[in-house]
Amino acid sequence: METYNTFFYYRIARTPEDIAAAHRLRYEVYCEETGFLPKEEHPDGLERDEYDAHSVQSVLFYRPQNLPAGTVRVVRPMADAEGCALPARMAAPGLDLLPEKILPRGRTGEISRFSIHSGFRKRQNDGLYATIHDPRQGGGDPRRILPHMTLGLMTSILEIALETNLTHLCAIIDPALMRMLRMLGLRFEAVGPLVEFHGPRQPVFAPVKQLVDGVKRDFPEVHAVITAGGKLQIDGRYAAA
Repeated sequence: METYNTFFYYRIARTPEDIAAAHRLRYEVYCEETGFLPKEEHPDGLERDEYDAHSVQSVLFYRPQNLPAGTVRVVRPMADAEGCALPARMAAPGLDLLPEKILPRGRTGEISRFSIHSGFRKRQNDGLYATIHDPRQGGGDPRRILPHMTLGLMTSILEIALETNLTHLCAIIDPALMRMLRMLGLRFEAVGPLVEFHGPRQPVFAPVKQLVDGVKRDFPEVHAVITAGGKLQIDGRYAAA
């Protein structure tokens, strides 16, 4: 947690400046870098879609230079809409068919647009997510000593979930990111086969409390980061990080 706080912090995107920073990062990753989305549909260099109207975003900053390093959003459900107006539930029938007691329609949000700036992914095998580096091996870029970016974004997801009274999270996730999350003790449950969603992706879900309790049990040091040193409570109480 001390190392994370030295290099990174996040803000929930509430100001026009932070919201624009999130959309700009999304454009750089999804339009310029990967080509998942067409650049011509976003001539202002800001990637947006119709789900932003009922989403909450966050921006992760690299503290030494105060630079945006990553972003993620949580799409809030519209319980009476098809698929609860969540892209994951509409693209993955297995998710949408889960019974209410397992995946409640009005309390399940979607993790979406998980993006890390390419400047923090310099090694060839990093893919879209900076790989885990052991600082004891030496020689590491201080921006990449630990999976700070992933943990910072997960902390912001937790804060958004608590703020918006969400008890469950779902996603259609890159298998590489899913492996990284599991290495950190963040275990989402896979539902059905891979689906085509900007490449082969795995539909997953997790109750928020179960997700965080598992990290607390297996990786206390990770739990300290994603709960902001215990400031973010999972039992329904909320305190800003």
